[in-house]
Order: sequence, then structure tokens, then C-alpha cells
Amino acid sequence: MATPWDRAAAGYLEEWVPRFAPYHLDLVRELALRPGSRVLVPSCGPGAEVLAVARTVGATGHVRATDKSDEMVRLCREQAQAAGFPSVDVGVADAADTRDAAGARDVLWDAVVCAFGLWQVEDRPGLVRAWAKALAPRGKVGVLTWGPADEDGPFELLASCMKDLEPAHHVPSPHVEAGREPMMQLFEQGGLTLVRHTVVRHTLVFRSAEHFVRAVKEACTWRRVWEELGDERVGRVAARFYDSVGGPDTPLSFDSPATIAVAGLPGDEIELENRPSIRVPQPSLRVPKH
Repeated sequence: MATPWDRAAAGYLEEWVPRFAPYHLDLVRELALRPGSRVLVPSCGPGAEVLAVARTVGATGHVRATDKSDEMVRLCREQAQAAGFPSVDVGVADAADTRDAAGARDVLWDAVVCAFGLWQVEDRPGLVRAWAKALAPRGKVGVLTWGPADEDGPFELLASCMKDLEPAHHVPSPHVEAGREPMMQLFEQGGLTLVRHTVVRHTLVFRSAEHFVRAVKEACTWRRVWEELGDERVGRVAARFYDSVGGPDTPLSFDSPATIAVAGLPGDEIELENRPSIRVPQPSLRVPKH
């Protein structure tokens, strides 16, 4: 049976990937990947960041892209094939699965790149530990996550309307604690050290508030709620949202903040954008061991 992500995949590719692509490019640039690198891309979705990574590592590199959604994997594979990237292999797998396409467990990656997938994982320290164990010498982990939260942003306003009118139906927030200290602690719990923390913003434009709501409907978490409640009940939520932004025909333009966090193994020497050599420091926080 198809999951909500499977049913949302095509709409996500059409509506959100073009808007999120600039964030993906920021992440790949920050990581300063080299031609020939081996890169794991978990929670790849339809693959915008996968294409950016593949362009950077070139024909001599290798990209392994994974997602838990069969339909997202299918779309990612189609995107990579259409772009002419034979070095990309795509498969269904959990975000903590660091094996290659052949199932080898001892493979080491020069980088792990995860864009907007961290919020879907409950055991984030465990996920980071899995990635850390699979890093090659001089390897690095780069994550992109929404946040800090913008309380007046359209996403938050729509979620607030849902909470007011349908309090029993929770819509999970795609935000994690993205500040420097929480991200530093998360990585150190997983055996890595944070070396770069950057907040980036890009302008998201919708021709109308109604268009925005239709696009949000295609996101997995909102699609699930839509399917549970039906158009009439969610229509009341949308109407409340329209009242808060000036009407359904009101154009929306907003700068959504996202955080890029890059980490490496303590003591390793790695390369980042504009920093050809940086020594990863030893952990600075006392964090609980798991």
C-alpha cells in the first residue's frame, strides 16, 4: 500500500523541489565536495540535492541516494537518468542504512549529505552515530534543516489555524532545534564535532495564498491530515488562514530560514567552502553516552 510520501511525491517534485533547490545548492557548496568523492545521500526525496552532488563529484565519483518511499526513489532515479549521471545509484533504505547498492556494510563515504530529512527521524543521535561510523578519513556530514522557526511565516500560520480548528489532528513540524548549541550537542552525541553552522534564507513566492495551500496539501504530513479530515473540514482551516493573510488571492512572498550544519570526526582534517584545510576539534560539550 502506498504511503503518504508515495502519494505526495509527484506534487512535491512539481511544487517544492524548484523552491527548495537553492537551499540544496547552498549545502553542497558548503561541503566543498571534490571530483571522485563517494557520497551517501539519505532521505533523498526526488533528488534535487542528489543531482547537485553528482555534478560536483563528476563521472569519477559515486553517489548512493536512498529514501524510504518507493515513489520518491523512482522519481529520484528518473531525475538522475534524465540528467545523465551514471554514477548515481538509488534504492529504498532507511536513513541510517549506510550500505552501498550491493549491501556491503564496510563501505566508507567521503561525505553524508542529508537535506530536510532530519526532522523525520526520532533517534537523531543514533542516526548521526551510524553516519559517523561510515565516514572515510577526512569525511564529513552535512545536514540541512528548517529553522530557526519563523512564527509569522505562512507555514506556521497555517499550522496554527489547524491547531485552533482541529486540535486533535497534529501536523508534525519540519523544524528541529537548529541553533548552534543544540546542533553541536546532537553531533557530539553521535561521535562528531560541529565545524560549521550557517543560517541561509531564500525567497519562496506563491502567486496566491490559495496556491500556497494547494502546494502544502502535497506535502506528506499535510496530505495525511487532508486524507483523514476531508476537504470540507480542512477547507475551514484554509479559510481561517486566508483571513489571516488578506484573502485567498493574496500573493505570498517570504524568506524561510534554514540551517546548514557540517561536522567531522574529531582530529580529522577536512575541507569546507573557502577553507581548504580545517582540523576538526575535539568535542567541547559533555554529552550523555548512549
